[in-house]
Amino acid sequence: MLEDHHLYKAAIEHSPIGIGLCAPEGRFLDVNRALCALTGHEAQALRTRDLFDLCHPDHTERTRHGVESLLAGQRDALSMETRLVRQDGTTVWVQADVAVARDDGSQHLVVQMQDVTARRLALESLRASEQRLAYVLDGAGLGTFDWSTRARHVSFNRRTADMLGYEPADLPNDPDAWFAMVHPQDAALSARRIYRHMRGDADSFEIEQRMRARHGQWIWVAARGRVTERDARGMATRVSGTLLDVTQRRTALDQAHHLALHDPLTDLPNARLLRDRLFVAIQAARRARGQVAVVFIDLDRFKPVNDEYGHAVGDLVLKATAMRLRSGLRASDTVARLGGDEFVAVLTHCATRDDVTQTVERLIEQLQTPFRVEGHVLSMGVSAGVALYPTDGRDAQTLIRNADAAMYEVKRAGGNGVGFHASLNYERLMGMRSRNRDLDGEADAR
Repeated sequence: MLEDHHLYKAAIEHSPIGIGLCAPEGRFLDVNRALCALTGHEAQALRTRDLFDLCHPDHTERTRHGVESLLAGQRDALSMETRLVRQDGTTVWVQADVAVARDDGSQHLVVQMQDVTARRLALESLRASEQRLAYVLDGAGLGTFDWSTRARHVSFNRRTADMLGYEPADLPNDPDAWFAMVHPQDAALSARRIYRHMRGDADSFEIEQRMRARHGQWIWVAARGRVTERDARGMATRVSGTLLDVTQRRTALDQAHHLALHDPLTDLPNARLLRDRLFVAIQAARRARGQVAVVFIDLDRFKPVNDEYGHAVGDLVLKATAMRLRSGLRASDTVARLGGDEFVAVLTHCATRDDVTQTVERLIEQLQTPFRVEGHVLSMGVSAGVALYPTDGRDAQTLIRNADAAMYEVKRAGGNGVGFHASLNYERLMGMRSRNRDLDGEADAR
């Protein structure tokens, strides 16, 4: 029995963890080498001190309260991180575990202490780094997300909530609710890119998608992220990344794209967009074995009006012309301005030549209604030429050229009418000069 006691004593003495036996009031009765090394005191000196003498002043009351509740039986054990003041005045963070040993009606405190200063400093450094990163992200306008696939939970920083118009507590943390905020037209592509990365087929993911903000408006968000944790099977268990509001940039790009494809005066498609849409219409007609009509429209007598009343009035006439042409066509049709007073309409799904004739007659009739501009009543004649796919051409360039040629023949014949390219003599289907008789008899040259 005595031998066992010596072995036990030796084990405690050589333990790497500081161990001490204290009286109920905290006075040290016995200590091991590790505790002496931890506190910087010799064993004899420690036996003249109590546990609370070693505590940093900021931690004394908390430690004392914990020990008192332990002795009173209000808790089974006490475990806490606290700071001690060493013999040389320096401080050290320790993990302190205190238990009560009761024997024959007496009780003592068994104290174990382990130096955790390095871990505390590492944690504090990590927190400082995270705080600095948070400042940088906030300064850059970056939101963050952290998605735990196991817990089915997504957490965000304050910037993400602000970006979407939410208070942090109101932003949904459920992944399904989060993905439901993505615009339906963007959701499938976004999901494919994210899951492609999660499968390991890409190093990271970068997507730009529209997301519904709290009050219903759509904002453009650039999301960049990567898997930060995988399980033993290689399955992604955590995905983290950043979010950036790019609405202004996307809006500017959309505006620039629109300006590149539209006439700045009338906002009609320009020649480039006209060719693109005509190409699409031809492809659709080829598959359906249908027809497409290209109508080249030129205003008769526009130049004299522009010269007499000025470019401001002329521009208003062109804008009004664009509005009338747009209102006279179906949503599937296109009307574009090539420049000056030249316009081109593309009519899709044309069953017969008569259908085209009726549409062109209606357009010309609308344009021959006098324009009321800046107090002036201005009447215009209209010359139009028509080319049909596939009869008059099988590509956009040929159809536009042949429609232009047909229009030019109408002008040569006196203007104010329409001609089909397929008609050998460019037959006049309409002669609508009566409304233009008060104007000069000679049609202006193109």
